[in-house]
Amino acid sequence: MKQFSRAILGLAVVMPVVAAQRAAGQAPPPKPEPETAKSFHVVKEVWATPFKPQGETGTCWSFSTTSFLESEAHRLGRGDFDLSPMHTVYYAYLEKALRHVRSHGANRFANGGLAHDVLHVIGRHGAVPRSAYPGMSPDTAMPDHREMHKALTGMLEGVVAAGEKAPLRSRWTDGRLQAPWLDAFRGILDAYLGRPPETFAFGGRELSPAQFASEVLLLPLDEYVEVTSYSQWPFWGTGELPLPDNWIHYDRFHNVPLDDFVRIVDHALENGFSVVFDLHWTAAEAKSPKGYALGHDEEKGAVVTQDVRDSLLENWRTEDVHLEHAVGLARDESGKRFYKTKDSMGAVNDPAWRYHNLEYFSEGFLRSRVLFILVHRDALPADIRARLNPRQPAG
Repeated sequence: MKQFSRAILGLAVVMPVVAAQRAAGQAPPPKPEPETAKSFHVVKEVWATPFKPQGETGTCWSFSTTSFLESEAHRLGRGDFDLSPMHTVYYAYLEKALRHVRSHGANRFANGGLAHDVLHVIGRHGAVPRSAYPGMSPDTAMPDHREMHKALTGMLEGVVAAGEKAPLRSRWTDGRLQAPWLDAFRGILDAYLGRPPETFAFGGRELSPAQFASEVLLLPLDEYVEVTSYSQWPFWGTGELPLPDNWIHYDRFHNVPLDDFVRIVDHALENGFSVVFDLHWTAAEAKSPKGYALGHDEEKGAVVTQDVRDSLLENWRTEDVHLEHAVGLARDESGKRFYKTKDSMGAVNDPAWRYHNLEYFSEGFLRSRVLFILVHRDALPADIRARLNPRQPAG
């Protein structure tokens, strides 16, 4: 996932054009990309919490999947929650650092991640409401990890370089790791994000994050599956999708043919299940205020086949750039199907923000540029679920 940012949510998506200003030379010239206005009618929508900005961070993976889990808690009757994405981010950073150092710098350390990382971290460290851990300074309007990430990255580079010259001062004592570098790394996280609470008050009780996850949220983490569609390994099997941000080397992606991939998304949203999209978009699309995106060469009438989709990944024209929470089905003014999403990029109603909302994605986009999805296994059509037999946890 590469870092972009976005602005606002809305149903009608337009680009204001002030012709008089342009004629008088008071406005910049139009972009070469056509900014065609569209309006959308939402025909099916899943309950979701309000937009929350990820700000200047690379944490769309946590915001999108946390939003997905909030919708799942609502669907399952657990309650309506505002969960902390940064609680997950904090512990993911710690595990990324440990894997990076233990692999002598070989395992990827970056601010990005994938949907299963959230399930993985919650399974190990629990979850908390956002009120218990906002994960940023009280005087900060939006999260901003640019300085923090540089500090963390620079420190790990120093640790790896030091370890190449002499043994690190790391040891295990009474079953606990004692590593000065890890204490210093945690100190940087604490300075920027705050130390996560060991306990917090909720519903008249004092709970640990693990108790909150297991006794209050009660989310079936082992029932969520990630599904992709590529010819890199046989269809109807599982494997590792070799994406840069797959830092835990998750190898249980279910692989299905492209038409079945689309059918899963449609069936899920039509039946009240939301979905996480891992997708590719360009910086130009993220900056465009038109608010929707089409698939590969879709404006030219191209049809995305399995070979086209596979080739886009193989030649790096499709990459793991961003994650969003798909919450509905929509039609444009011509009746064309689009998928409605909830994003986390940018600021709320801030016209000065340089990136804009991409809220609607065509079926051609799903076919060509959504790399994989996360969904509850009950959202799978019966025949697909029978063939996949998804029993393994997704994190």
